[in-house]
Amino acid sequence: MRKAARRESATAWLASGAQVTVKTYAKRYGVDRYAAREDLEAIGFVFAPGDTRWSVRPEPVPRVARADVDTGQDPQVCRVGDRLMFVAGYTPGGAPYGCYADELEDPF
Repeated sequence: MRKAARRESATAWLASGAQVTVKTYAKRYGVDRYAAREDLEAIGFVFAPGDTRWSVRPEPVPRVARADVDTGQDPQVCRVGDRLMFVAGYTPGGAPYGCYADELEDPF
């Protein structure tokens, strides 16, 4: 639902006398609580004095690239169980994937 249609629907919802909070608005319209607070302010919802929750979105946290994280493992070879593996990469959970040395014709 687009912003204009969502706000029009929310105005009718407020007029119906239903108990509306930032949380219920966010759940009903599938938006985050910051967008819900912004929409409720735009349609004239009156918040309690001093209630500033969800009014300012926090700054994004910079993320470290996965390739820059040192896992302490040799990036090309590792042991999985009792088998030697040539690592092609790592899954998002950190598990290695690649080819086992005994599956290759000439590993060295």
